[in-house]
Amino acid sequence: MADKKKVLIIDDNPDFQKLNGTTLKAAGYEVEAAYNADEGFTKVEYGQPDVIVLDLMMERHDSGFTLAKKLKVHPVFRTIPILMLTAVGEATGFRFSMEADGHWMKTDDFADKPLAPEELVERVGRLIKRSEQERTPEDPGT
Repeated sequence: MADKKKVLIIDDNPDFQKLNGTTLKAAGYEVEAAYNADEGFTKVEYGQPDVIVLDLMMERHDSGFTLAKKLKVHPVFRTIPILMLTAVGEATGFRFSMEADGHWMKTDDFADKPLAPEELVERVGRLIKRSEQERTPEDPGT
């Protein structure tokens, strides 16, 4: 694949990074890792990924939400789709959903960890496809 799509995984868990990075690489994606929100923002600035897989609880319990909001108000980065993938429900008992909480979460998709490898690949692909369709007007001849 000459034009590999780039996925940035921002998560402080090295095991999660390895497992999901391997899954996405096997699906044909270029994968980069960041282990906290600040490193993640820096990698977005210099690498502009096609999609971000973002953990919620890293250096603080709300690090993922804070970073997502920072990216979604940025004039250059606001169109990068974000899949928030987190174990917050297991850790705290508090459940989030796109239907109930999507308006304030500032993410494009949300899922609980662990996510099956095929579902991770499917969700990342869907976010990239949707992002490309939103940026490129449909050709009236097709």
